[in-house]
Amino acid sequence: MRSVLFAAFGLLAAAGCQAQEAPETSVTEDEIASATAPDWRDVSPDNLILIETVHGDVVIELNPDFAPNHAAQFRDLVRGDVYNGARFYRVIDAFVAQGGLQDEAVIETYPTLTNENDRPISDAAFVPLGNADLFAPMVGHIDGFAVGRSESLQAEWLLHCPGALAMARDNHPDSGGTEFYIVLDAQRYLDRNLTVFGRVIDGMQYVQKLKRGDRAIASGVIQAPEVGDEILSMTVAADMAEAIRPAYQVQAMPSQAFEDAKTAKRVREEDFFYRKPPEVLDICGFEVPVQRVSGTD
Repeated sequence: MRSVLFAAFGLLAAAGCQAQEAPETSVTEDEIASATAPDWRDVSPDNLILIETVHGDVVIELNPDFAPNHAAQFRDLVRGDVYNGARFYRVIDAFVAQGGLQDEAVIETYPTLTNENDRPISDAAFVPLGNADLFAPMVGHIDGFAVGRSESLQAEWLLHCPGALAMARDNHPDSGGTEFYIVLDAQRYLDRNLTVFGRVIDGMQYVQKLKRGDRAIASGVIQAPEVGDEILSMTVAADMAEAIRPAYQVQAMPSQAFEDAKTAKRVREEDFFYRKPPEVLDICGFEVPVQRVSGTD
């Protein structure tokens, strides 16, 4: 069955909590200090997906750089109105919200995708988080997306942080194609086992409102006569009239503004903290700043 997120798999072994020396493609402190990039980057409307639900609109940014085939197929399905009227049919508290076609006969009419769970270390500007991680030798950000890296594997990958959009699959690594899920709470042990190809940049509060299933019954699939919340529509922002098209910006990196945002979360000097927390930042606990700059509500 391909409508189940994954039937069985082992946990990833923790790669150790000691950060490795930054590879040559990492950004140095001097480069950050001298960065002349603007404080914000525009999100391409081709990569901006709007999911209309009864609770409110959820906005997704696709990542075709890491997962080009997944992003392209998802965009094509959205443009074909395939998801309109479908449901979030498997929603497990503190785990994931899975949506899609659900019906096996319908799912099988669409091609499966070769997994894009990781890629060779690229020359993209990788900005290290600045402290060790439990699941990857090194973590940081590329264009606002949380990324893990390993020099020994010569690989980098997107992380299962809250809001990550990924493709559900069966046991076979290349069995996904239509059923997607949004991570509700960090699930880092799934990293490199399933393909993350986007993330929620606005409206995560509406994802959290989705009707839950019982994990102990049918692996969280909502049981009849109950049904999951409907996907009223999905739209690629590029297909909307410019006058009503929403536009978003993500904090640019490397930039001093981005480093300042991380420092504000890592170093807590507020009077409230009479016991100073350790100056450690969790990659999944830090939300890269995003702002909406145009479009009707």
